[in-house]
Amino acid sequence: MDTNKLSTKANTLKFLFNNLKNAKVLPILTIHYEEFCKDREVVLNKVKNYFDAKILIIRSSSKEEDTAESSNAGKYESILNVNKNNDTELLQAIERVFNSYEKPQEEEILIQPMLKDIIKSGVVFTCDLDTLAPYYIINYDESDRSDTVTGGSKSSLKTYIYMKESPIKAEEKFLNNIIDCCKELEALFNYAYLDIEFGIDKKEGLYIFQVRPIIVNNKNNLSSLDIKDSLRKICKKVEKLTAPHPNLLGDKTVFGVMPDWNPAEIIGLRPKKLSISLYKELIMDNTWAYQRDNYGYRNLRSHPLMVSFLGIPFIDVRITFNSFIPKKLHDSIAEKLMNYYIDKLINKPSYHDKVEFEIVHSCYYLSLPDKLKELKEAGFTENEIKRIEFSLLEMTNKIIDPNKGLYKIDIEKNKVLEKKFDKILNSELSIVDKIYWLLEDCKRYGTLPFAGVARAAFIAIQFLKSFVDLNIIDEKEYEAFLNSLNTINKQMNFDLDKVFKEKLSKEEFIQKYGHIRPGTYDILSLRYDENYDHYFVGKCSPEDKGIHFTFSELQLQKIDDALVESGIAINAEELIIFIKEAIEGREYTKYVFTKSLSKVLQLVEEFGNRYIVSREDLAFLDIQRIKELYSTLDHRDVKDIFMADIEKNKEFYQYTKAIKLPSLIIKPEDVYQFYLLEEEPNFITLKSIKADVIKEKEIHSIDVKNKIVMIQSADPGYDFLFPKDIGGLITQFGGANSHMAIRCAELGIPAVIGAGEKNFAQWSKSKILEIDCLNKQVRCFE
Repeated sequence: MDTNKLSTKANTLKFLFNNLKNAKVLPILTIHYEEFCKDREVVLNKVKNYFDAKILIIRSSSKEEDTAESSNAGKYESILNVNKNNDTELLQAIERVFNSYEKPQEEEILIQPMLKDIIKSGVVFTCDLDTLAPYYIINYDESDRSDTVTGGSKSSLKTYIYMKESPIKAEEKFLNNIIDCCKELEALFNYAYLDIEFGIDKKEGLYIFQVRPIIVNNKNNLSSLDIKDSLRKICKKVEKLTAPHPNLLGDKTVFGVMPDWNPAEIIGLRPKKLSISLYKELIMDNTWAYQRDNYGYRNLRSHPLMVSFLGIPFIDVRITFNSFIPKKLHDSIAEKLMNYYIDKLINKPSYHDKVEFEIVHSCYYLSLPDKLKELKEAGFTENEIKRIEFSLLEMTNKIIDPNKGLYKIDIEKNKVLEKKFDKILNSELSIVDKIYWLLEDCKRYGTLPFAGVARAAFIAIQFLKSFVDLNIIDEKEYEAFLNSLNTINKQMNFDLDKVFKEKLSKEEFIQKYGHIRPGTYDILSLRYDENYDHYFVGKCSPEDKGIHFTFSELQLQKIDDALVESGIAINAEELIIFIKEAIEGREYTKYVFTKSLSKVLQLVEEFGNRYIVSREDLAFLDIQRIKELYSTLDHRDVKDIFMADIEKNKEFYQYTKAIKLPSLIIKPEDVYQFYLLEEEPNFITLKSIKADVIKEKEIHSIDVKNKIVMIQSADPGYDFLFPKDIGGLITQFGGANSHMAIRCAELGIPAVIGAGEKNFAQWSKSKILEIDCLNKQVRCFE
């Protein structure tokens, strides 16, 4: 870095004023404190004579800001829109900036004209701020202000990400101009890590307001990795997978981190190898497809649902959309429907985390016929729409049958898993054998039935929502019904209350719930029994056990009438029992199968300890290495097998951390450049709250009562938050039907589930937020 050129704000801009070719710098005047104190009248005249422009900006230019060690961004004053012909206003602005310094006598200020006719303004980082990986990250706002990005005052910011060595240009001219300017600035300062503020006027002129070094100390520096070749391979892989497939409907596909089984929510965007390999083993390779086939959807058993692009998990949307089509629907209609679904998602990318609510029609419910009318506008005939409706109706009737419904059989399989779990743990099997059979039994009697009951629970929610659509119940009654359910999570809260009241021992509570982890698949996430005092401190605020919701006779009659008219083969009371059993069953089957999964992680750690392999290293071990030990005798020592795999995966994980990919990959070129999605979060309840914000890393050290808590995932392991009486919840990932969405609806907690990367990052910067669920708004307060 050339420190002579990149010094104070004023000196940097003076250098650029004379040397920058791909952008302009506005005229600059510096005033020293000593000069200002000596004769203010002289300073006033100097300013007036120097600038032709009437409206100025008075800016800080301290020796203590914009250094390689500390930016001190925003620490000192800058005053916008100062009228140079108003002596009082001008003097006061200059004085305010000097007074913001700790030692003004050693400092100067910078004065420039305000840029006229701004149409875009923003900030560019010439690297990833966390890893220093080679990206241009352009945050901008299309307004007539120059401080919307730096001030954080706008919610309509756009974020564009461009890999530095991309073989393709940006799609818009102004972005290419910014990128060319960034490259010039990096060369001028001989420094690759810059923070650049810019503005663009109506004539498309690019102006640079500020350039400062990004602080690189204590960063996970991955700038030396060659990610260009890695992205080229991902691009080629996407291109191959997007091509037509003889065993799949649909001309093309897209890839998303949330459309089905929500990997971003469950294991995170950058899971370590043990987490992602367990998720693949237990659900994503085969189990998910067996469940869909069993329940009457198309057979996708040979198709893994999740693909990993350099360690970042994505869902192949063509496969998931195929799996939501009833197997009895004629291929020609199904093919047409598939292409319609894909095209709709491409046109509405913000629906990527709510595809079953907004894109596909995967079951029958009372308001479905109205929803299907959209297909007519897309060119479907009346006959085709009826065939789609009847295929969904026939399949749904089989699923919800009160006597033969598969969900009932799946719920009963919980008992089988619990018995097998105890037998394995009490057996004389080796640790490897126990891990192997816990996983096998978990797939057959745990995750497979969970997938089935979760499917039934989704249908249940759709029916419940259709009651609202048809004005049979209102939103408050919808929430009251959910609040009346007796889920395992609600039972845990009551049991915890008993612990605090000394009516239940801590040991008894741990015996029942100790296996739960906030990160269900993460060995580094401590179980409740490993970290009880952190998870459960203070007093419990149990849910009101007396809450009970009963449908009125009139409501039941309206439901019965609608069921008869639609062809649903059960009555209102049977349907309500189904809704209750399915939602409660989903939570319980999840609770049961995660017990086996959590024990597997515990045994993996125990096995690793034998060979002095730490928990942190085991997080990078592929579960297949342990499964292979069950049936394969290798000439190598176990520790050598483990460490070879761990070291390979650790090296691979550096690339996982370095690359940036969009939430939805629509075309191969998206791996090089993309906008962060304009998310449409899921607002839960109709309530509002304004409160202090608590970040995830603070939840064990700060009282969260009546506060808004922000966590990345909607994992059930975070249920320990609810007894703490939180005021509101925001998650980065999560769908409208996710665990946390259901829990917040049950408890009447205002929440934003699935805020998205951009919203979550922006809201995290605020100390106080207001969640207004009724109006679907989040407001930031400093």
